[in-house]
Amino acid sequence: MLTVLRTGWRSRGAALAGLAAATLALTACSGSSATEETNAGGSSIEYGADKSAYVDALADMDPVTLAIQSTGPKGSATGRRFEDYAAAVEEWSGGKITFEFTYSNGMAPPNEVHLALADGRLDIGSVMPALVPDDLPAANALGDLSHLGRQTPVDWMLQWHGIMLDLAAATDDVDREYEKHGMKLLLPAFGSGAYMPYCTDPGASTDELDGRGVASQSKVQNREAEALGLTPTSISYAEMFEGLQRGVIDCAFSTVTGAALGGFIPAAPHVAYAEEEGFNAPAGTIAISLARWNELPLAAQQLMYDRLDVLLQANFEGAWENTAAAVGAVLDADGALTPFDADVVERLADVHAAVEEEVAGTDAVTDGEALVDAAREAETEWAGRIDALGIDGVGTSYEDFPAWYAQGAPDLQPYFDALWDGAMGDRRPS
Repeated sequence: MLTVLRTGWRSRGAALAGLAAATLALTACSGSSATEETNAGGSSIEYGADKSAYVDALADMDPVTLAIQSTGPKGSATGRRFEDYAAAVEEWSGGKITFEFTYSNGMAPPNEVHLALADGRLDIGSVMPALVPDDLPAANALGDLSHLGRQTPVDWMLQWHGIMLDLAAATDDVDREYEKHGMKLLLPAFGSGAYMPYCTDPGASTDELDGRGVASQSKVQNREAEALGLTPTSISYAEMFEGLQRGVIDCAFSTVTGAALGGFIPAAPHVAYAEEEGFNAPAGTIAISLARWNELPLAAQQLMYDRLDVLLQANFEGAWENTAAAVGAVLDADGALTPFDADVVERLADVHAAVEEEVAGTDAVTDGEALVDAAREAETEWAGRIDALGIDGVGTSYEDFPAWYAQGAPDLQPYFDALWDGAMGDRRPS
């Protein structure tokens, strides 16, 4: 099991200086340092307090039941993050906050969750900004930078989440955008692994990939595909297996979790990746109905925010469980996870340079140039920070991952300490 942060605040170190400067530039341009919190009053709880402090603070709270939607079936590796989070909040609230679950996106499909949160069908759910780019342009500007970070299975989870959460804390544009649509953003980004092409035939060079059809998940992935000679098409996860099996498409961009749960690895067991140049990784977010959020006392808001550590823990565990299963399925199907040739890496880098230039000039956020600068700072700083933490197996390859996973997950307490000392602490209700 992963160890979750339970300590108090500590000062941020000098490693954050570069990102802090970019953050100040962004917030200065926006005219506000943070989105103003609204709550029903009550006492404030210091982060790191034990369970009894939250229970005592909420003793006089009227009980509330929140409608929450899980993206996966009950008890699944994908749905575990929602279930563990709900159980922790319920326990730490002394039973004052309970949850009513809908599983497998049964209340609202992924592209309508933001509407369901606004109209009251749901209280908590996972919003995918890439599915609604016109409604959430600022969130998509952040998402356009999601190719950053090292692409090996352990390192990606650690570095990518640090980068994306730092970016969300660097500007309040995304928070304001969610509030405009009747939502309060709780967790600005979570992912389940790096995106890679899963293909029916081997392909690690542009010559081999040229002319193939690929299922794509975002606008930036479409551009990445076209740069490699692939023809992108939009196909849902539910249709990928049949599309690959029948030859409608030759490849699918997917995370290891999507590939494992989608069941299409036997039809497409040939995977390629570059350790230092990733594909765009459309992220999920966790949001709550703004109307419901504003009804909660401050301590309840703080509890729901603080126990996002449990959600992240479960997300890491589920992703790594699915990674082990996916690698095993690839090898069982006589496939392989192969490094891209240099020509592919070069073309991806060219696309990403162009995307970063466009984000720098976008009007979707207050200061796109400062956002790109913050992204580059965060990528460098999180790479060094993770190396300095000394977490066992950070550089583990996909081929060696099942053996690493079989030894048990490492102690991630130092990682959660660094995360909560920085971006997550900056966003905490107060």
